[in-house]
Amino acid sequence: MGEIIFLIRKIRTDKDAFQELVNKMEPLISKNIKLLYKDEKEDVRSEMTLALWEAVTKIKYCENDGECMAFLCNALKNKFYELYRKSKKEHDNQIFLENNDTVERNRDDVISGLDDMLFHINVEMFLKGYGGKKQKIFKRILTEDESDAEIAKALSVTRQYVNRMRRELYREIKDRHFV
Repeated sequence: MGEIIFLIRKIRTDKDAFQELVNKMEPLISKNIKLLYKDEKEDVRSEMTLALWEAVTKIKYCENDGECMAFLCNALKNKFYELYRKSKKEHDNQIFLENNDTVERNRDDVISGLDDMLFHINVEMFLKGYGGKKQKIFKRILTEDESDAEIAKALSVTRQYVNRMRRELYREIKDRHFV
């Protein structure tokens, strides 16, 4: 019977033996603590020790030292990832709060610019299927804030024709599920 198996079985009867296992796993625990960029090193050590305790209580079979060690290492690795994600999220939130105004302003500008660019690309792709006055009317309806009368005057067509084209455009948009 291996040393780790012996310790796990001993812990089940004598809870004080857990410290021996913690001492055996100390290099891995210390490595994980160093990898986290948190200031609360003792809190991280406590979390890792608790994860080790939970793993020992959950382990169902103790066939050989390799399987047990892999189970315990995976438990510590999973706790490390959980703490790392939490720490990174807190770190990112702190940086975000420090630079909130600039970041938010830049983000809104970028999103607005991207939205505008995507809208114009989609309009251009949509309008490729049309030609002549119909395309010009559709483009003015979609991109300009002009009334039917203004479009009619600019393109030398009747207001009624522009209105009919507007209704046709809205039907096309609805049929293509853009709305």
